[in-house]
Amino acid sequence: MSEQLTVVAHLVARPHKIDETKKFLLSLIDATRAEPGCIDYDLHQDDDRPAEFTFYENWKNRAEWDKHMETPNLHEFARRADELFAVPPHIRLMTMISK
Repeated sequence: MSEQLTVVAHLVARPHKIDETKKFLLSLIDATRAEPGCIDYDLHQDDDRPAEFTFYENWKNRAEWDKHMETPNLHEFARRADELFAVPPHIRLMTMISK
């Protein structure tokens, strides 16, 4: 079985903060992709509900994702969550079972 961890994080911006949220989320990408355990880190915006964003991420393993969660960028994400998001982020952690 693979140790690879897939993370799907669904985020809903406050209606008056969509553009600011999008800009902030996009600013996280380059630094995250440079982290040693990151396989991929992609941001999506819903075509019909522009306030909804989804990160689709793959990490070498859970320990690498745990390190990611302690980076300054993610501390800033946590600090700004109440300001930017209408509801708490919905984060799903999944272990890849296919090869």
